[in-house]
Amino acid sequence: MSVRLLKEEVKQKFGIDVSMGQCRRAKKYAIELIEGTLVEHYAKLWSYSEEIRRSNPGSTVKLDVNSMPDGKTYFSKFYICFEGLKQGCKGSCRRVINLDGCFLKGLCSGELICVVGRDANNHIFPIAWVVVCVENKENWKWFLENLQDDLQVDDGSGITLMSDQHKGLLEAVKEVMPNAEHRQCARHIVANFRKRFSGVHYERMFWKACKASTEPLFNAAMKEIQVLNPAAFDYLMEKNPKSWSRAFLERGGCVMQLKMDYLKASTMSLEMQGKNQ
Repeated sequence: MSVRLLKEEVKQKFGIDVSMGQCRRAKKYAIELIEGTLVEHYAKLWSYSEEIRRSNPGSTVKLDVNSMPDGKTYFSKFYICFEGLKQGCKGSCRRVINLDGCFLKGLCSGELICVVGRDANNHIFPIAWVVVCVENKENWKWFLENLQDDLQVDDGSGITLMSDQHKGLLEAVKEVMPNAEHRQCARHIVANFRKRFSGVHYERMFWKACKASTEPLFNAAMKEIQVLNPAAFDYLMEKNPKSWSRAFLERGGCVMQLKMDYLKASTMSLEMQGKNQ
């Protein structure tokens, strides 16, 4: 029931006019009586962890707390990776992993960090997630180490990581998965690029440079941006084009391999069509 409907229900049933604020507080109080408060939910994480291990054998659940001198313990971070997701990622997903985080709003603030992959149908495949107090190098490293053990990727060889390249994440990747190809999400770049340089023509030229398949094509696209606005050119060059332009994909890397597999599949499809005709 919405707050507005609750207000009307009280007026019809009891003949009392109440404010929207009163209804909002009453609804919140009722939900807390039924479901419990958010603080109480955090206190049940130990039981939740044990239930996951019991009902999903092989799943990884790790809860880290900070112990205070007075004997109290406070939440620090919480990691989950179900066994089914481990096997699905290792057995049928592409070797591309996407990392990102978002802020949690409410009484217990923090950040939710997720890692997703791409399955054989190019659909999003959830792999693992973690709740941390803050997004920094220490927490990113803890997350990557757990992910490394679950997916058995060792030093990251043959794996491509896609992210917004948060400073803490960059340093953590260098330590945990030094051989992984770390690519930058182009949509993050273009979203920030639009804030400083508005106009459809800027966005079109960025995607032209991003999708350039060779270095000469990339240089030609960037030259157009430089002629139009040198400040826009400098802004994009500071973002390390080798991490977001197709022209600089590493040979033998899994992203390049995906491209080659696609071309091979397209060629085979054309050959089959020719034989059928």
